[in-house]
Amino acid sequence: MNSGNSTLERGAEILLADDEATFRETFAKVLNEEGFSVTAAGDGKEAIDAIMRRPYAVAILDIQMPGSDGISVLREVAAIRPETRVIMITAYGTVEMAVEAIKLGACDYVMKPVNFDEMLTKIRQHLRYVELEAENRKLREELNGRFDVSQILGQTAVMEQVFETIRKVAPTRSNVLITGESGTGKELVARAIHSLGCTNSGRFIAVNCSAIPETLLESELFGHKRGSFTSAFEDKKGLFETARGGTLFLDEIGHMPMGCQVKLLRAVEQRQILPVGSASPVDVNLRLIAATNRDLHQEIREGRFREDLFYRMNVVGIHLPPLRERREDIPLLVRHFVKKYNAEMGKHCAGVSDEVMRLLVHHEWRGNVRELQNVIERAVIFAEGEIIELPDVALSGSGGMPAAAPGEDLQSAVKAYEREQIFLALTRCDWNKAEAAKALRIGLSSLYRKMDELEISPGRRVGRKSER
Repeated sequence: MNSGNSTLERGAEILLADDEATFRETFAKVLNEEGFSVTAAGDGKEAIDAIMRRPYAVAILDIQMPGSDGISVLREVAAIRPETRVIMITAYGTVEMAVEAIKLGACDYVMKPVNFDEMLTKIRQHLRYVELEAENRKLREELNGRFDVSQILGQTAVMEQVFETIRKVAPTRSNVLITGESGTGKELVARAIHSLGCTNSGRFIAVNCSAIPETLLESELFGHKRGSFTSAFEDKKGLFETARGGTLFLDEIGHMPMGCQVKLLRAVEQRQILPVGSASPVDVNLRLIAATNRDLHQEIREGRFREDLFYRMNVVGIHLPPLRERREDIPLLVRHFVKKYNAEMGKHCAGVSDEVMRLLVHHEWRGNVRELQNVIERAVIFAEGEIIELPDVALSGSGGMPAAAPGEDLQSAVKAYEREQIFLALTRCDWNKAEAAKALRIGLSSLYRKMDELEISPGRRVGRKSER
């Protein structure tokens, strides 16, 4: 009997309530052999107690039972566990009774004697429904918790312009091209456009064009027919079909090979795709958003990107500036990420010290917002006090210590430089002071003296011992 079709089916919780002992015990044994987890109840009161204790995917209820009848149990299930699928069974059924059960929330109605094979088929159908409901619920939660413009942080004029463009383009179906360096938040903007737009009831699917081998990219995007190439053992839908009714986000479109660009142009212009190995085009209805960190004008001049595709995708262009060009937004971003990781880690950091903020504002941020986010996440992990201090912060290329600020006197500037170089050496040597002293070409006693003078400490240290 066992089909083993569904992941949910294996171990699914089933409540079987029937006062007829022979039927109850026999059917419970059959269900257990099929891999279900069965709770058997001999009367309505037992069934209600079971429902109070735990959720069930499917409840099978006899209408005529002592204590509380099946209809009373059904009312309790509807009130306490509305997600449970209920199958009513009876030897004395009437049309009126069946109608009443369906009105109260029963999903099926079966007359005795029960055919076990038919009953198993019904149970599996209801479990499949439960599975689909869970998938839809997950999708709805994803859409309800989707990104919006308020989650893209920035108060500079250039970011205000980005927000305004998002608001204007979102209600339309126009293609959008987002440009900017890696880590500036291009996917975040794409998700905001999707969530505020007319395709937000559908799925948001992102694909990184640079992460898929050229030989597979066409099949991934447009799908293929069975037998169209060596490993094509069955028909496969591409991402264009999967995202139908929603949004397809083509990240790093500048890396797309020319062959795929030709087919993408057809999809953009005609709203049709041609799966690999098929002679019949497939209509697609979705929103297209693309992003790149490359200079597509340069790519066009060098023959690596089609000019006609560029203009078809760049109906509305959004450029995200690098973080170093909007340093005024850094304090806002820092506060946001501290709050975010406090919540995730159960920490209570009140913020960063003035020295840390000065360091963060003057850093180059080659990894942009993504790099800043990673730095703050690490700092929250290592912070031992309420304020994130210099030893908690590690920045690539600076050792985590700040250079002198403009206007500082020579003595302060020299101290800041020494502090930076010593901290960098210690970090590179995993806080092995002997190795760090050797790298700095000073004596170990001099290093200890400088660390004390300049108040250099590792905070919470990991890795090897600091001394040998």
